[in-house]
Amino acid sequence: MNQFLIITACLICTIAKSQISFVKGYLLNEKGDTLKGEIKINPKKEHDNNNKVFFKDEQGIQKNYKPNKVKGYGYNNNHYASMDCDGELKFYKVIAKGEISMFKMFFEEVNMNETNYVADYFLMKEGDKKMTDVKPSKLKKQLQEMMSGAASYASEYKGEKDIDEASAAQVINAYNNRAK
Repeated sequence: MNQFLIITACLICTIAKSQISFVKGYLLNEKGDTLKGEIKINPKKEHDNNNKVFFKDEQGIQKNYKPNKVKGYGYNNNHYASMDCDGELKFYKVIAKGEISMFKMFFEEVNMNETNYVADYFLMKEGDKKMTDVKPSKLKKQLQEMMSGAASYASEYKGEKDIDEASAAQVINAYNNRAK
């Protein structure tokens, strides 16, 4: 009986944790002003974060925003920036920002009538007009090329065949914060 109660309690906690909820966050409006409030998140549908944000301001007014109406938003150390994706604005998750920036985007992939969402990563150097698509097994080489003159930072990247997001962010942030 005690095992049943423990299992039930764990399931309830897991279900409650994965439900849609509001968390403290911010919105960057078209003018670049930061509005404080709450962001509605759905952990089961992370790909929705790329298309719209549901924001509740401090007065309790709730509104959906698409990437063409705001510059970005964020919550719990997750930051999203509105950027062009093949002629259409989308919210990209910011992995690292600075002289070199790294972004993450989810794309829908349909295979044998089954829909999956796949993460793609992009690099962008300050002054570039277009993002560079990251090849997971070639990220270290791509970083070395972008970090010319200080490519030793890229050698610290730990990923191999798959993207190691934390390692990539650490390497890019170290490069961006280096003494010049």
